[in-house]
Amino acid sequence: MLTSLIHEIRIWPVVWKRRLIMYWRIGDKGALIFVGTLLSVFALLGSIIFFAYTRPTPANVAYVESSQREARHRRALDLRCLAENVFFEARGESLRGQLAVAEVTMNRTRSPYFPHSVCDVVHETRWDAIRGRQVAHFSWTEIEDFRAQPREGPAWDQAEKVAQAAYDATYSPIVPGALFYHATRIHPDWAKTQRFIETIGNHSFYR
Repeated sequence: MLTSLIHEIRIWPVVWKRRLIMYWRIGDKGALIFVGTLLSVFALLGSIIFFAYTRPTPANVAYVESSQREARHRRALDLRCLAENVFFEARGESLRGQLAVAEVTMNRTRSPYFPHSVCDVVHETRWDAIRGRQVAHFSWTEIEDFRAQPREGPAWDQAEKVAQAAYDATYSPIVPGALFYHATRIHPDWAKTQRFIETIGNHSFYR
């Protein structure tokens, strides 16, 4: 139907142009009324075509809704993993120390050297030649006792708030560009090759 309508629209200007010339030549005083009517018809047809092409189709609406659901699901998973990392890595630290740990996690998602989702960063492993096995970047993820601990209480509530602040970047960066940190009680060899930023609580941070 729309194709037929478009075809007719293409023909009508020629037909009406000839009629307009004819009316003009014979001195029809109603020419102005005729032109006004013609313009109204074209305006109506233009509106019909515009709404036919711009009105969202059921398929487009479904796609948008599906994308929105997927984005909400992805955000919920990211926030959960980020809160867990703050909870198990820095629950005893100050707010600033917790934000710094969350910031390192988020910085890694934007680095070409790490995975690009929060959960993949948190649960990433690497091969340790000395131990002869895969080891986690964040040790709590491979310790069953930690993974089994309930996520509840004031410390968990705090971790969730810190995770949301870091995820949405609603605070000024504390350790800009930091991709690494370690507990101050240890002195890993890799720290010698990284640029030290600062020590916050029980963690030292590096770029």
